[in-house]
Amino acid sequence: MGPLLFFRSATDEKAAAVRPGAIEMIYAGDQVVNIITNGANKQKIALGCADGESENVLKVLATALAPMAKFHQKLVVVADDAADEYLVAGITTVTVTEDEA
Repeated sequence: MGPLLFFRSATDEKAAAVRPGAIEMIYAGDQVVNIITNGANKQKIALGCADGESENVLKVLATALAPMAKFHQKLVVVADDAADEYLVAGITTVTVTEDEA
C-alpha cells in the first residue's frame, strides 16, 4: 500500500489514514489547512493552525509530502489530537470529514 498519512481528531472520535497519492489538493487560509482527497468518496481533513501560521504549515507539509512517492510501508503522523502529536508545530487541531462532494 505504501506510506500512509495519519490524522485523528480528539473531539469526535474520527480518524483517517490516507495515501499521499490520494491527495487532490491542499489549501490554506484563516487559521486552517484543508486537505482534499480524490476519488469517489472524497474526504476533507481540516488542520486548525495557530494565528498567522496556516501558510507556513502548508509549505512545511507540501515540502514533507512531496518526496513521499519514494517511500514504502511508512506511516507519517500529520495530526493526532488525542496524542497531542503534530508533524508541524503550527497545527493546533484536526477535523476529518468523509464523503465530501
